[in-house]
Amino acid sequence: MVLTVGALYFNRRGFYPHGNPLIYALAISWLISFTVALPITAIFAVFKANPKLFALARWEKEGEIYDRWSIRAFRWVLLHSPLGWINANLYLSAGRTDCERLLKEMSFGERVHWVTCLLSSILAISWLAGDYAEYGYLMLLVRIPFDLYPIMLLRRNRGRLRRVLSRQLRTSG
Repeated sequence: MVLTVGALYFNRRGFYPHGNPLIYALAISWLISFTVALPITAIFAVFKANPKLFALARWEKEGEIYDRWSIRAFRWVLLHSPLGWINANLYLSAGRTDCERLLKEMSFGERVHWVTCLLSSILAISWLAGDYAEYGYLMLLVRIPFDLYPIMLLRRNRGRLRRVLSRQLRTSG
C-alpha cells in the first residue's frame, strides 16, 4: 500500500516520463503490477486457462536450470526482506494438505507476472520509439527483478511442489 501511494504521488504531474528515470520506471512498474494483479487473478479464476499453456517443460521439472540463474539468491532476498509480504498466500500453511491451494496461487502469480511483463515491455518499447530512450531501457531492465525472476522462482517452486506431491502419492498408494 505504501509503495502504491508513493508511486501515485511520484506521478502526480502525469504519467508521461519525467524526473529520475530509475525511480519513474520503478513507480510505473509497481502501478502496473498493482493495477493488473487483481483483475487478472479474477479473470483467470473465472475463465480457466489451458493448463498446457503454463505447464512445466520436462527440463524444468528438476529445477536445475533455475539454480543456474541464481534463483536461490532471489528467494533468499524475498524471504528476508519486506518484499516477501507482498503476497502472503504464497506460503504453505497447513503442511502437505495445503499443496493444491499453493499450486493454484503459484499459477495465478505466474500469470500476473507474465501479463505485467508484457504490458510493461510494450510501454518501454513505446518510450524507446519516442524521445524517452533512457526511460525505456530502464523499464526493460526493471523487468528482470519485477517479473522475470519471480516467474522463474514460481516455476521452480511449482516443480518442487509437484515432486513432493508425486512422492506423497507413491508412498500412500
